[in-house]
Amino acid sequence: MAGFGRAFATGRRLMQTVLRAPADSQLGDIHEIVRRAFGSETEADLVDLLRQRGNSRFEAVAMVGERVVGHIVASPIELVPAPGAVLPDLAALGIAPLSVVPELQGQGIGGLLMHHLIDAARHARIDALFLLGHPGYYPRFGFARSQVGNEYGATDAFMSLELTEKCLAGLQATARYVSAFGEVGA
Repeated sequence: MAGFGRAFATGRRLMQTVLRAPADSQLGDIHEIVRRAFGSETEADLVDLLRQRGNSRFEAVAMVGERVVGHIVASPIELVPAPGAVLPDLAALGIAPLSVVPELQGQGIGGLLMHHLIDAARHARIDALFLLGHPGYYPRFGFARSQVGNEYGATDAFMSLELTEKCLAGLQATARYVSAFGEVGA
């Protein structure tokens, strides 16, 4: 993913945010950002495990100057057909987690990361994106309550975004995340 950025104001400062693929030297910073954003090691350990297993399909960091201030990652989603159902061949990803340092949350960095990942997924011809998140936040990016089932039993918080029009319409399936999610308790 090439660098992309925008300027935004926070308080009295104007900050230039640049998005790019993470460097190996930033992995410790990413772990700390995710830990701070979620207040636990679970999601931070998940990011590490996704990367170690090669399940990190799209990953980007948000930089302000030389400081990593945000991170996003997406991993493969398996669509498991309901008994007797036949599924089309679809490429799907699960976005998790999206993290921004607490002191800069609400400043547009998370939105910048989301738009960047959605654009990258479209470019890669991904058919659908899934996430388990706050139903008051993600609809601004086009996500809606998913009609596809999920392994967590979540309802309103489990959302999807069709990048290929109507690819999920009438789909009788359950979205299954890679095993790292269950292993860390996410």
